[in-house]
Parts: sequence; structure tokens; C-alpha cells
Amino acid sequence: MLDRQIKAIKEIYTEFDRHKEKHKPIIVGKFALTVYTQGMYPANIISLLYPDIPLLEKVLAELGYQKFGDLWLKDDINVEVSKDLYLFTGTLNQIEVDGDYILNVISLEDLILDMMKYCVEGDDLVCDLVKMIVKSYYRVLDFHYIYQRITDKRFIPKIKEFKKEAEA
Repeated sequence: MLDRQIKAIKEIYTEFDRHKEKHKPIIVGKFALTVYTQGMYPANIISLLYPDIPLLEKVLAELGYQKFGDLWLKDDINVEVSKDLYLFTGTLNQIEVDGDYILNVISLEDLILDMMKYCVEGDDLVCDLVKMIVKSYYRVLDFHYIYQRITDKRFIPKIKEFKKEAEA
């Protein structure tokens, strides 16, 4: 499934090239986690963030995606157009796939901060995923950046707990 999802993103990016757009959509949400874990934590919905939502929706329609509510569907590929525009204030990573293609993916730090909203509201699965990210990427995470960007003070004890467990 991941291979088909990556292929779909590459098609979307290629269509943006045809529209002479310099910037490409950013992969956010749980699908970003799927990219970082190379499919170990699969997400069935590709969440894309782009400031010009009408253009992104036009590209999806041109590629044959059908809109159903907030989702765009084509065969077994589900694409969500993220409206979480606050994520643009964060950073992104560019990840090479297939040796020649660059995907824009929300940074791990911003992914953690985005997921923490659900963790502190009681979503234990999301808490476990955040804990896994912190443990797996502990040495490369910029905790200073994370602490600077916290918008909900409830994140602090949880992140400290996950960090302490990763240090053990």
C-alpha cells in the first residue's frame, strides 16, 4: 500500500510541476509518521497541506480523484486536504524516495507537537505513537525547538516523561 501511496504523491507533485508551481504540498498527520517509519505505522489517508487549497483540489480533480466530504478518493488512495494552516509556521524535511524524488514532510518535531493535541485529550494510541517517535529519534530531535513551540502547557509533563523514558 505504501508504494501506491508514494506513487500517488509523486503524481500529484508532477501535476504541480505542470502547473509551474515551485512549491509542493507538505505531507502532514499520521501519513507523515508512515513516511518516517517506512510503513511500519500505516495510515490509510494521505494528508496534504498546501496554502492554495483551491489549486490543490483542482490538481486532485485533474488526476481523477473524486471528492467525498473532506476526502478525495481514487481507486484505493484516500487524500485529505489539511486545513491546519498553522502548521506552515513549522519546519519541514525533504525526504528522498526512489533515489530521485523529494517529498516534503512535516518535521518530526512539528509532527510530535501536532499529535500531542490528541495525546493530552486522552488518545492513548497517539500517546504511544509519540512515545515511539521520541524513543526512536531521541538523538536527532530538537527538544529546544519542541519546548519553544508548545502551545498547550499540558504537553510539557508528557513530553518530559517520553524524553526521560527514551534516555533510560
